[in-house]
Amino acid sequence: MKSLRPAISFSLTGALIALLSFSAAYANPGETEHPKYEFRSSWVTTAWGLDWPSGNDPSSQQQQMINILDQLQDQNMNAIVFQASARGDAYYQSERLPWAYNLTGTPGEDPGWDPLQFVIDEARKRGMEVHAWFNAFTTAYASGNDATESADIPNVRFTNPEWMEHEGWMNPGFPEAREWHVENVLEMVENYDIDAVHFDRIRYPGGAYNRDDSLMSVHNPEDISGIDNWRRYNVTEFVRKVHEGIQDLGVPVKVGVTPIGHYDAGSTDSWGAQLGYNSVYQDSRYWAEQGYIDYIAPQVYWDIGGPDVGEDDPDYTHIVNDWVQNKRNDRHIYVGLAPYKSNIRSELGAQIDTSRTAGADGQLYFRNDNIATSGFSGRYDSKALVPPMPWRNMTEPNRVRDLAYDNAGSEITLSWDKPEPPRGEEDPLYRYLVYRVDRVNVLDDSGVIEDAGNIVAITGEPTFTDQINPDEDGDEFTYYVTTASRNNVEGDFVKVEVTPVSSEDERLVAEEVSLDQNYPNPFNPTTSISFSLPQQSHVTIEIFDVTGRLVETVVDEQKSAGSHSITWDASGNASGVYLYRLRAGNTTESRSMILMK
Repeated sequence: MKSLRPAISFSLTGALIALLSFSAAYANPGETEHPKYEFRSSWVTTAWGLDWPSGNDPSSQQQQMINILDQLQDQNMNAIVFQASARGDAYYQSERLPWAYNLTGTPGEDPGWDPLQFVIDEARKRGMEVHAWFNAFTTAYASGNDATESADIPNVRFTNPEWMEHEGWMNPGFPEAREWHVENVLEMVENYDIDAVHFDRIRYPGGAYNRDDSLMSVHNPEDISGIDNWRRYNVTEFVRKVHEGIQDLGVPVKVGVTPIGHYDAGSTDSWGAQLGYNSVYQDSRYWAEQGYIDYIAPQVYWDIGGPDVGEDDPDYTHIVNDWVQNKRNDRHIYVGLAPYKSNIRSELGAQIDTSRTAGADGQLYFRNDNIATSGFSGRYDSKALVPPMPWRNMTEPNRVRDLAYDNAGSEITLSWDKPEPPRGEEDPLYRYLVYRVDRVNVLDDSGVIEDAGNIVAITGEPTFTDQINPDEDGDEFTYYVTTASRNNVEGDFVKVEVTPVSSEDERLVAEEVSLDQNYPNPFNPTTSISFSLPQQSHVTIEIFDVTGRLVETVVDEQKSAGSHSITWDASGNASGVYLYRLRAGNTTESRSMILMK
């Protein structure tokens, strides 16, 4: 059998290089490469339990959510847009909003668990972002539309009926109504470690409210001229106040909005679709220009090259290009797609290609049930990170520590310790990328990291188990592990070379405890220490200087039978000779190594 001798090395992989790679223009739809940076997600709708939940049993609801997250992970999605407040209700613990009725079947009843926190915990394990979706101005179910709603719960339709308009819409012309809802959002942002708050229905419903003239005469502190400008001001004030509130809280939460798909008429005023700017008073490009938001997910719910219903409908390609070409302040554009329409579902691959060619930053699907079994025509065969936002924290995280691997037959399990946090941060959020290549294919390390096709895992856990077949997959692999920050800035890598052994070989290898010479030796600043065990044992590996002083204990835990490797990072130690000692069961072995800086 071949000797197991891992080699550890490092290289700088700047996030700016990756950003430039992502933003490069592609030639034609259908020829797009798999980008390493691309937002991919679906809207998971809780209103009426459309996507989730089904039934009122908590354990069943939790399993349903696990199934959704597993589905998204298997499809190489990297975020979930979870409807946390559908109609002035809450799928989380709130002192301001009532529990959503479809958690228990009874309006306002505590379900005994916290769905949003559950989503956060499970998504974090999978290395996925959580965007908490709020319906901004539809704050109630319309009267009579939902038999389970009643005046016994503190829904705004009952507590402040003067704010309400038809079909459960709240009129943003009331300053106190806007302030009330801003506080709802900030309560959630302060209490939950989400990645973003995501606003839908952040508009008027299309058409004026009868009371607007009289409201404008009373609530017009900026002395705005024109009723349409006043309505846009009201919506913008809500966005601005949310942005300022999040800044005041000092939490790293992004703000995203999903306006209707057609922003303004321009040269296409023959199209019959509503216009975000003129019909429903959304000035999302102004919000981006002012820095109030971080991304726009326009609902481009039309097909390519022709109308999906009538000849006056917008063309998907034209609208996507219009959004990308009119980016403001570099804010991201995640194209909203409509697989709930059969004609759209049949061309999702082409719509993804079109959005990539235009230079959009990702895709978002309405809604999750409509993509649950989609393969996206191979467009998501490679994994991807959410694109970093350069106006946010671009600090590059440190390398993972003590990368090690265990080999047990067809499984190679990598494990590592969290990086040292940047100065001033106590417990930053990390996700990890694991790359795998056949060792003979490694021409240069930076090329490996730049290729999304080499990513085998994006995870929030400091471990990954790879299923391989030593006889079919080849017998030499190189694994790379990098850290990505909350803003998806990727840091330096650590790599380990692995020669897998079959279960039969494994039984032949470890007849006794053995400790290998570290590699490389001399080293600077990291080296790998490999050892083999005939049976499961408690293992301790300690590092000493030449005076016999204990420098560090790098392993102190149970290890399975087989071959293992750990990494020692000596960055904080002086050059010189060091001893490392292995203790396993009744066996003790020691060797020396040289740190040369």
